[in-house]
Amino acid sequence: MKRLFYTVTALVLACAMLWGCAPKSDAPDVTEPPEALSTSTPEPTNTDTPDRTVTEAMAYKGVGIYCQLEYGLEEIGDDSYGSYLLMTNVTETEYELTFRTYTGVTVHFHVDRSSGQTRIVEFIPALDREEEAGSFDLFDYLDREVPTKDPAEPTPEPTEEPSPEPERFVFQPKVCSVYLEEVFGKTMCETWFNLVDAVMAGEDTFACPDKHTYDWVMGQFPRLCFPVLVELIDFACDRSNPVKDGIGSFTWLVSKEEAAARIAEFAEQIEGILSEVLEDDWSDVEKALALYVYFSRTYEYDWDTYYQDLEAQVDYTTTYRLFKTGMGICREIAPAYSYLLMQAGVEATTVMGSNHEWSYVRIGGRNYHIDPTFVLSEMDSLAYFMMTDDQRDATGCSKDRFTYTSNYSQDHPHPDYTADDDFFSPVWDYRIRTFSTDEKVMHCWHYAEGWEEEPFDFDYSGFDRP
Repeated sequence: MKRLFYTVTALVLACAMLWGCAPKSDAPDVTEPPEALSTSTPEPTNTDTPDRTVTEAMAYKGVGIYCQLEYGLEEIGDDSYGSYLLMTNVTETEYELTFRTYTGVTVHFHVDRSSGQTRIVEFIPALDREEEAGSFDLFDYLDREVPTKDPAEPTPEPTEEPSPEPERFVFQPKVCSVYLEEVFGKTMCETWFNLVDAVMAGEDTFACPDKHTYDWVMGQFPRLCFPVLVELIDFACDRSNPVKDGIGSFTWLVSKEEAAARIAEFAEQIEGILSEVLEDDWSDVEKALALYVYFSRTYEYDWDTYYQDLEAQVDYTTTYRLFKTGMGICREIAPAYSYLLMQAGVEATTVMGSNHEWSYVRIGGRNYHIDPTFVLSEMDSLAYFMMTDDQRDATGCSKDRFTYTSNYSQDHPHPDYTADDDFFSPVWDYRIRTFSTDEKVMHCWHYAEGWEEEPFDFDYSGFDRP
């Protein structure tokens, strides 16, 4: 079995959960960085005591190198993926620089002009407040070398064309979780598979027992079980009579040729994600953890859509949009995470409650909550991984408001699901750094007293469920 190590530097502190899908926040105004980065350091007046006076250029350079090493900024001043480093304020005693990460987190650096001591203050969007996050000596970074992506020596040309590494996961058009069968019933799941078969064959009819089944299958299943279909097919033109003699019909929103091409493109994307992130012999919990970390480090919360949705619910949010753009809100992010789990063979669905949506999984016969949206604002935080009902409640979502799988529980009541296994509770106060599937250990950390990073290795070998 291959060993997978994920490496990341945490960008934000663990923060309290707000009511609803996401917090409100605004980044502070900033100004352009100084252009003169080559200002020379004044010669020391005392050869025994080095001059600790910091120039504006030195502050910008030192903090820039710190951000390159600690946050993965490509280069000083780089604004790719929404990241930037700017000089935002200059006083008689200090320089203030602002770094914005691609996740939207803002970090302020206060550089003492006489000593080089640099205080770090993080702006936490989820709490809409600033918090102290440690300090460092600017002079420790001025002469540091930043590794480049280019190899030291050119890679020799291969003598023969290497064979491409085969994909480890094969796209499955027909996926459905045990939750959907328990909530909607076996007949609806079988009808869903009939619809998928028709789509893949380029047809426009499928076996369907009645209009009630038709409405629920067309309205609920594509979003959760085949996201690209929401842009390819729609209800029948005659919504009042879409099923005749046990045959349901639907309309194509694009040509069948274009639909086939887009399905193939989508399948390639899903196979690529799973083959990049997972190994096929991993356990279900390892697959869930790897995809959880992948979401934390890959996707971005769509604040613009969130604010628009507060005023009037927008009509363009879909699970497929997250895969296309890399951005979304909770009702797009959670079903996308659950969909990838289903493609990887893990039972999953989504849960709605308290104006929020998250994922729900069944591993080893037990239920757990996993929130792939909240972790976007608290990168690598394990507070939202394999949660019990009580932990979900502690992070802002009360169980008496849960709705499982169906948006309309009054028509399809869900069983009285319970998530009470707290095996992973020791890691809820930590962030994941790496994990080893060979050793069955999660390497975690959090800030201890004095802003020191405190490591914690969590042995999950006792979680011997498939």
